[in-house]
Amino acid sequence: MSVDFNFLTSKQKKVYTAIESFIKSNGMPPTVREIGELIGEKTPGAVQGILNRLEEKGVIRRQARVARSIQLVQDDSNYAPHAYLPLIKKITERNIEDLLNMYNIVKYYPLPAHLFEKSESCFIIKCPDNSLLESGINYEDTLIIDMEAELNDGDIVLLLFENLVLLRFYSKNENPDQLILKADSDLTGKEVFNKNEVKIIGKLIAKYSKY
Repeated sequence: MSVDFNFLTSKQKKVYTAIESFIKSNGMPPTVREIGELIGEKTPGAVQGILNRLEEKGVIRRQARVARSIQLVQDDSNYAPHAYLPLIKKITERNIEDLLNMYNIVKYYPLPAHLFEKSESCFIIKCPDNSLLESGINYEDTLIIDMEAELNDGDIVLLLFENLVLLRFYSKNENPDQLILKADSDLTGKEVFNKNEVKIIGKLIAKYSKY
């Protein structure tokens, strides 16, 4: 669907078209630097200024402090709003506090926005193990994790334990300093963990399986 360019300046039209072409070619929005390269503008501040004007005019939207968050606003009611979620490469002790840094993101994927109340806290990752195979989750699955979701007993969580990224059923223990983290097949030989032994990364909120 085309946008009415009559109320955009020539530079704004150029930037909008560059964004549209980049998304079609790469399946994700461009960064400010990439937009600058596409339009021949070397000053990031100038690109940011044009993006601010486009956002004010309602033809794009962005999420604050989220890389590659530019979305083209469609005024056709047949198009549902969508959110871009990042597919991340890996989780380690070294990057666990900054999983969504630009070097750890493979690509952003558009998904229906109504499924994710806080898309900025969600990411996509390939299933790390087969410990919940009997529960229907395996290596072929793609998982969506919410890092800020409230945890309740019985939720499936993604966690880091001794450099192992694992999926477990989460439960609180009578001892407030411990957690019960159960699997269908236990790769670690234990299910009661001290809280300082593990890092809960987030809650599994969706998965994609191939049939």
